[in-house]
Amino acid sequence: MSELKESIVEIKKNRIKQQLLKELYIKGPNTVIEICKFINSSPPSISMLFSELMEEGWVIETGTGSSKSGRKPTLYGLNPSHGYVLIWSINKIKSKAILFNLKHEIVSINEFPLSLENNLFYASFLLDKTNDILFENGLDTNKFIGVGISMPGLIDKNNGYNFSYENTEEKSLNDLFTKQLKIPAFTINDAKAIAFGEKRFGLAKNYNNVLVVSIDWGVGLGILVDGEVFNGTSGFSGELGHIQVRSTGELCTCGKIGCLETITTTKTLIRRVKEELKNGKVSKITKLTNGDFEKINEDLIITATHEGDELCIDLFHEIGTELGKALSIAIHLFNPELIIIDGLLARADKFITIPIEQAINKYCLINFKNNLKVKTSILKETAAYYGAYAYVMEHAFETIGLI
Repeated sequence: MSELKESIVEIKKNRIKQQLLKELYIKGPNTVIEICKFINSSPPSISMLFSELMEEGWVIETGTGSSKSGRKPTLYGLNPSHGYVLIWSINKIKSKAILFNLKHEIVSINEFPLSLENNLFYASFLLDKTNDILFENGLDTNKFIGVGISMPGLIDKNNGYNFSYENTEEKSLNDLFTKQLKIPAFTINDAKAIAFGEKRFGLAKNYNNVLVVSIDWGVGLGILVDGEVFNGTSGFSGELGHIQVRSTGELCTCGKIGCLETITTTKTLIRRVKEELKNGKVSKITKLTNGDFEKINEDLIITATHEGDELCIDLFHEIGTELGKALSIAIHLFNPELIIIDGLLARADKFITIPIEQAINKYCLINFKNNLKVKTSILKETAAYYGAYAYVMEHAFETIGLI
């Protein structure tokens, strides 16, 4: 009986330790007194647990807090070098590996060319490069809390299987990393990762009902409902890019006709600019590329847009209008207070947000618009990095445990 009591006491203590670590992860360094406000335990008990966590290497003293009188209280925070999270941020044409410490700091970034489409070996590629990154940073797998994989596609929230980019080597990247490296892995759709990033570290921090639109090589929608990322039954929610907007439009990669992605992605923008120039349209792009249209990319188009190029501004206006129409449907369904525009094309800033807002004004009921703001992300491309990092950390606290 005494052994059972000791076991129950130990389990309870470890749960409180995990609560402490989670509070420090979410809110940053804090004092014993402040922590007691969020955790139902006494200051002496919390102090004792902090001492144990310091001995175990999880927690360090980070300074002193403010005090109206007397001795200033000690601030405790997570030890940055006690654990790491590796994030793979993947789009259709390239991948980035981002190494985070426990202070939310980026330790290293590596970029690799990696095509997801018709690539049966991307899983082995990720695994090999992960091993290389561990070696280059002098880290063992036991230093890792987990691996987060942010990528486009229909991703099953339970097993990480990506139905859009099937892989014959291993159906689930989660299983592959767990089996080969003994590191917990979590795969998340890139738009949902961006929504996580915006909620924890970006513009959505102080909002509860938010739509996060990623306009990149595809179009994704991350949905925050009551402060939580909305997944749907299987995790497939938010496929805004595959809403049909033109019944006689172009064939989409998904096999359907006239999807939003066929007219609002980076790939489409580049193609449209090339077509217009070949048809005799005048643009700064011609000067920027010395007439070599094969050099045209999103960077040149966005530069020309901000320099007042009429062709590029018109094309962004078309894209923004179509996005605004599609978003009007989502606005009527979710009644958000904020829309965040993210992805490569968000760099056009007002040239895309203004037509989005104009379309929303035109197609939405007035009551839905009264308290609605449209902004471009302050995190830019790092939203997906930070979101996948948050996804791993929060799964670690809730499912695998850190103690």
